[in-house]
Amino acid sequence: MIYLKSIMAGLVAVFSVAVLLFVCIMSYLLVLASKQHGEGSIGSDPISVVRPSSLLIVMAVFVAGFLWQFRRAYR
Repeated sequence: MIYLKSIMAGLVAVFSVAVLLFVCIMSYLLVLASKQHGEGSIGSDPISVVRPSSLLIVMAVFVAGFLWQFRRAYR
């Protein structure tokens, strides 16, 4: 049961960071586009996010959430 709770905490941490990062990036792009006063669209490439470095960040966030909950539940 400890492992299941820890895995769920890791997944919640990954989801939370992903949502927060998405909101921050979109906010930045909207502010940047509004300062340019040009006609056009906001360019973003979601495929460029899938890189080995971003996968390592996701794994690090999961491990941090997992260990946080595991350490608390093990006591």
